[in-house]
Amino acid sequence: MTKKIVAAFAMVFMVFGGLHAASARQKTQKTKTPPADQSSSTAKPDSGEAPAPIEEEEAELNQKWRSQESPVSYRRQFDDKQDAAVRPGDYTLDPKFRGFIPIPHTVFMVKFNPKPRIDLTLDNNNSGDDFRFVPALIPVDGDPTKGGGARFNANGNGTQLRVDIRAPAAKGNLRFYYQNDFFGSDTANFRYRLQHAYGSGYGVVAGFTYGVFEDPDAWPDTLDYEGPNATNFARRPLLHYTALFNDSWNMTFGLEDPDFFLDNSGNPDATTQKRMPDIGFNARWEPKGLGHMQLSTIFRMVGAQGGIFPNDSDFGWGLNLSGAFDVTKKDMLLFLGNFGYGIGGMGNDTSFVNSDAAFDAAGNLVALRYFSGLFGYTHKWTPRWRSTATYGYANLQNTDGQPGEAYHFTHYASGNLVYQLFKRLSIGAEGLFGFKEVKDGSNGDVF
Repeated sequence: MTKKIVAAFAMVFMVFGGLHAASARQKTQKTKTPPADQSSSTAKPDSGEAPAPIEEEEAELNQKWRSQESPVSYRRQFDDKQDAAVRPGDYTLDPKFRGFIPIPHTVFMVKFNPKPRIDLTLDNNNSGDDFRFVPALIPVDGDPTKGGGARFNANGNGTQLRVDIRAPAAKGNLRFYYQNDFFGSDTANFRYRLQHAYGSGYGVVAGFTYGVFEDPDAWPDTLDYEGPNATNFARRPLLHYTALFNDSWNMTFGLEDPDFFLDNSGNPDATTQKRMPDIGFNARWEPKGLGHMQLSTIFRMVGAQGGIFPNDSDFGWGLNLSGAFDVTKKDMLLFLGNFGYGIGGMGNDTSFVNSDAAFDAAGNLVALRYFSGLFGYTHKWTPRWRSTATYGYANLQNTDGQPGEAYHFTHYASGNLVYQLFKRLSIGAEGLFGFKEVKDGSNGDVF
């Protein structure tokens, strides 16, 4: 069903784009002059030199581009999460559109961007997941799978396929974006998983991508594909609208799929009940040359039906503050903080367990309190060498009706060294530490 919906939406978007292209060819509207660096390759008028055919064609195309460089810096991290994000107005991370191929007789251009990847991991004990580092899955005292000695794994599940279709010469910042990796299973290699499939234009976004509660510009530059425990992972079917107030301020409003994770301990026959869409918004401050800050909120209703207790629901809400700032030209500080009730399923670590709602001893459904905090710091030693240190903490309040092995809190720490061997080839090494404690106090840790 999801594949059919995505395919239908893609078709509608392309038809709309074709109609828009036809109307755009009939108009002779004046467009913005490109930044100086986009036309610097052409010869000066008084130089006496005729520009090369390719440079002349590129300069002519650039004259039609409406896009502007985003005030948010493009960090090009080891696992790039910024490229997939929708930007307000006519902003884009790369106004030169490197790698894009024009589609003949249309205003669209396309970029095919495969990203092969290999991860080699070595854990001192059983981490609970051989393919990526997930503190929520670390075995604790009393678990027969705890320990067991060192474990090695090699996988390419983080390999990505990306397709980006844009129309920089047309109004509305039209875009269709698709991305997948192969983390559809944590027990087998190369199982397909959709990451993004959406269309956007004139501030409207529809499809499957980042929710209002996730900040793709605030993910630290980690090597492990999973990333820190405390960050948000809120990608779902949605409908968004972004309003651009000025060069530094914008706001996004959204209706999103209310998928949530129910701990039905003590009521095993109970199932989730979706009573309303998740409703939320975020406000972003993006001062050029400094960084960005995002304040997000989400409102939702978590419900349960069936089993030995009556149907029940509870109101959930959450607040998130995140940002990334350029401390110097070589240093960047990232931070994130979450607090709310019934939002654990949007946490990067707690989404691996039933963390949004649970029953108490009296049979009442309770939206669980969730808190997380994250700090990351990146330093560029040279143009080719860089390092990032990250710390994260995630905490989930438990009810008296949950079992002793219910997730309570985790710590995460990592440090790495990355070498940019070529423009599109990076090699890095990273050390990680994870600690997990459950409701009854049992704990475990892994390096």
